[in-house]
Amino acid sequence: MLFTERMKKIELLVLKRDVDDVLRYLGFAGCVQLIAENREQRDLSPEEREIADLKGKIDSLARFLGIGGAPAAGQPVSGQPPREPAAPAPTREQLRDKAGGLIEELKDLVEQESALLQQRLNLKQTVDELSAFAHLKVAFTELEHLTYLTFRLGTVAQARLEELTALLEKRALIIPLNRPGFIMAIAPKKGRWALDTELKKFAFQDSKFPADLKGVPAQVLPSVTARLAEVDAALAGIEGAKRELRERREEELRSLLYDLDLDVSIDSVKQNLASTGSVQRVSGWVPRRRFAGVVEGLESITKGRIAIRSYEPEELPDVRAGRTKVPVSISHGRIVRSFERMVFSYSVPLYGTIDPTPFVAVMFVVLFAIMFGDVGQGFIGLLLGLAINSGRVKSFERYRRKNFGTVFVVVGIASMIAGFLYGSLFANENLLVPLSRWFTGLLTGRAMDRVISLVGFQKITLFFGVTIGIGAIINTIGLVINIVNNVRLRNWERALLSKTGLAGGAFFWYMLSVAVRLVFGGRLGGFDFAFIALPLLVLFFREPIVHVVTGKRPLLKEGVFGFIMEGIVELMESAIYYVSNSVSFLRVAAFALAHTVLSTIVFLLADMVGGAPGGIALRILVIIIGNSIIIVLEGLIVTIQVIRLQYYEFFSKFFTESGEEFKPFSLQSSGGKR
Repeated sequence: MLFTERMKKIELLVLKRDVDDVLRYLGFAGCVQLIAENREQRDLSPEEREIADLKGKIDSLARFLGIGGAPAAGQPVSGQPPREPAAPAPTREQLRDKAGGLIEELKDLVEQESALLQQRLNLKQTVDELSAFAHLKVAFTELEHLTYLTFRLGTVAQARLEELTALLEKRALIIPLNRPGFIMAIAPKKGRWALDTELKKFAFQDSKFPADLKGVPAQVLPSVTARLAEVDAALAGIEGAKRELRERREEELRSLLYDLDLDVSIDSVKQNLASTGSVQRVSGWVPRRRFAGVVEGLESITKGRIAIRSYEPEELPDVRAGRTKVPVSISHGRIVRSFERMVFSYSVPLYGTIDPTPFVAVMFVVLFAIMFGDVGQGFIGLLLGLAINSGRVKSFERYRRKNFGTVFVVVGIASMIAGFLYGSLFANENLLVPLSRWFTGLLTGRAMDRVISLVGFQKITLFFGVTIGIGAIINTIGLVINIVNNVRLRNWERALLSKTGLAGGAFFWYMLSVAVRLVFGGRLGGFDFAFIALPLLVLFFREPIVHVVTGKRPLLKEGVFGFIMEGIVELMESAIYYVSNSVSFLRVAAFALAHTVLSTIVFLLADMVGGAPGGIALRILVIIIGNSIIIVLEGLIVTIQVIRLQYYEFFSKFFTESGEEFKPFSLQSSGGKR
């Protein structure tokens, strides 16, 4: 597709009882960019807050059981077929019932684990402090100086000892000592007041610590350790119960979390939509090619209970006045699509203008291959791209989602083709000689060591000329895109009278023809000066020409002197602009030569170490390290240079204003979110 996709604005009047189903359908269709009509988001309704709260609780239960988040919207749940976008969703009442049942079922288990974990923390701190104190040969009375624990030594009625132990189970440790009713109570210092209060209720008789007793009584530390082991065993039992629940309820819990997540996402969208009474208005932009299918789907799921209106962008006053930009959607195959982000990272084309992405894809691949031509190194790039696209390497997942793998595959193949023409295989220029001789002999009848040679002044000069020619083609495409875009936008001044319009293009193209003629032995004639002067005069008199055509006065806004100075600056800028744009492409040949030089250096170093002890191993090591450096370092530099040439020499000719990228509402992302 040469131009950006045609769009339509769609307006829906939906009964509030149907709005969830409508938004759910649009979210799965993923082809409508919704328009927010409320300047300030409304507050969530009680029902919406309840769903959001339930989603948070179920999410916490999933983490409690060791279950990950919900599957991606539209993806299978535990191997089951994905739910159809238009299939009936569970009602909110059904979701509340399911969520409430799960929460109630797991409530006791959650509370038990929480209590046991707190006990374990307290007991672990107690063991650590007692273990450290047990080896000190100090008076037992020094126990009161511990930073974390507090101790009480005394007696309580033997008949009430079990009741006291059960009451203080979560707050203190009760350790029976060497006679009936004689106990030691251990608790965190922050709980000492609560401990004393409970002990008092049981008629606890306080005893003094013996002044001459050293260390910790033998019964204390083992008792605490034994209690800690009991708690650990109980936690292990909890883990077993969680594992059994996870195996039995995982699919149900994931499915519930999935549906709740969808409803929360839909509720967040509804906050930005206009509504009145029992009707909700939904409006947005949709590609024209998807419009009929969307309308058919909406009428089907609402059983006709919907009013649909559509508008062409040209029918909307805000669009005609330039107050609203129509979102820009582009549609490509897999290879070209992988280069879309390179365009959109610079700017977004205006609606209805030429889509430059196919040109960018071709230019990037060609320029990269010229500067990085090597069969072996290109093959590494190809393998890397295939590894990214395979989805088997987790660390490459984010690159796979951005379609970078396809870029590596394409430039890898192109580099291999260029490498064959250069006769380079892993920086070695001799291995491919037999194949090159066979190929050139078959093709031309004259066997040559390589198809393209960069050895010799004449061949290098010709190579530089070829890269300037490629630059001229790229510059020409940029100029044509700019002229066509501005004609379509009815911006006649930029289309005809600017340095990147028809006047500037005519100057550039004629100067190119003169340069080619001079290279091949031609001469300048008087007519050449006339054809060169004509577009320059148009650029010089641009302001008064525009004012005459539009009827604007005065003809010379800054006066005669200001007009002359501005015109001279415009001419100088235009000449420098086109010279610099053309010369910039010499770097393509320069980096291709640098690649050849680096390859030569690698094998010179390999030859130098080849005669040393263990020379074969050292030679192989140098070749591997050298190729690795070339692949990583030069590959990065070449990529930067190609992007720079695209940005400054190509995009700058026609990207003078940025459009708005088409961002459809989608429930196809992870968890059903926008």
